[in-house]
Amino acid sequence: MSKKLKQFKDLLRKAVTIGETPFGRGASGHIAQPFLPDPLAATFIDIVTEYNNFRKIFRSQPMTSRVKTIPKLLTGSKVYYQPSEASAARETSFTAGNIELVAKKLMSWMEISEETFEDSILDMRSLIRMVFARGMGEGEELAFLTGDVDHSSSATEPSGTPGYTETWFNRDSRLAFDGLLTIGIESGVDYNVQGNCTVDVFRQGIYKLGRYGRQQPMLHTFLNPYSANQLLADDDLRTVDKYGPKATVLTGEIGELFNKWKITQTDYIPEGYGVTTHKDNVIIGDRRKIKFAEDAIIRNDSVEWAISERIAFEVEYDDAVLVMRNFTRGATS
Repeated sequence: MSKKLKQFKDLLRKAVTIGETPFGRGASGHIAQPFLPDPLAATFIDIVTEYNNFRKIFRSQPMTSRVKTIPKLLTGSKVYYQPSEASAARETSFTAGNIELVAKKLMSWMEISEETFEDSILDMRSLIRMVFARGMGEGEELAFLTGDVDHSSSATEPSGTPGYTETWFNRDSRLAFDGLLTIGIESGVDYNVQGNCTVDVFRQGIYKLGRYGRQQPMLHTFLNPYSANQLLADDDLRTVDKYGPKATVLTGEIGELFNKWKITQTDYIPEGYGVTTHKDNVIIGDRRKIKFAEDAIIRNDSVEWAISERIAFEVEYDDAVLVMRNFTRGATS
């Protein structure tokens, strides 16, 4: 049984991909129907969110079409001193722009033999839902955090999760969007740390973010594991064990700085890097929420399972993304 469960997990890690596989009609020729009734679908989406910190931290927007345009202010109005009564005030103005959310499809599917269901002592359908939900949640966060639409992707077969600078599978979920780290490297605020990860680094980060760093409770940082462990040794970090019994703690969260600036450790950030942004800066678009379906493949005596969604990802202001690089790295053998 343990071997079959391991096969499920291995299959799922390979399967999260940008969807080009036909969805809706299996080899049997029958139309695949959504597997989850509405109450279970809501629970399934909650499980996806559980494995995706981005959906807990940042805002989501429903999308009624493939492309959604959202206005944003580029410059605000100015206030001037009025030195005398009954005199004309100084004219002011503002400029506006917009950002576009463009929906992309993420999809995963697998074929499972009927013997697996017959021989299992577990509720395999519930298990499959859980494995799919976890995979989709992790696939989303990987794309939102380290996606790069221009990355080298010449590999024709998936092989684990290649690193940020390695060659990716040509349907890697990270090819759907430019993620937070990529946006920060290309057009955000650069901070060449060249040292250990300490609280002093974050003090300097506030200065470098300028007006976006004024509200520290609205900032969130994602750190590579080695730097996160270094920061844990700093007494100025308020660790999660000091939050209190009713506090909400994110997966991977290690603590907070300066009045609730949250710090999260993630394996997705490459060693030597960290990225910070304002919680209102990131927008996730939902064109079509999760669709889950199954279809019998009669000739193989198996069942085909598929999950898909159409989502979008953008930031409003590139200069509100701070990339910290050249943190001290762990010793390599």
